[in-house]
Amino acid sequence: MAIVGKKFPSVSIDAMSEMGDDLKINIFEEAVSKNSKVLLFWYPKDFTFVCPTELHAFQSALPDFQKRNTIVIGASCDTNEVHFAWLNTAKDNGGIEGVTYPLLADTHRHLANILGILD
Repeated sequence: MAIVGKKFPSVSIDAMSEMGDDLKINIFEEAVSKNSKVLLFWYPKDFTFVCPTELHAFQSALPDFQKRNTIVIGASCDTNEVHFAWLNTAKDNGGIEGVTYPLLADTHRHLANILGILD
């Protein structure tokens, strides 16, 4: 990737907490202020078939990441409102209820463009 070995961009992106709080997260500042690593993963779209399994797997592994001083953050180009609806949909209905790490809402694809991950 073109960004390997480069400093992560310091930009604030909208995000949703599991409690329904609208947040602004600057991943770089979060990592620096907590002196931690960050696992940032992208998925294509809320309410898609495979994604809930992956998001629940990251949730199950969250204690292991925390032991390794690593913050987990999910991201897509959906809105906070869609994230909130998905967070409030039961797992057996294709939702991600129970996921507690924040989800970035890169609606305007600002971070995705900076990182060069859009096709």
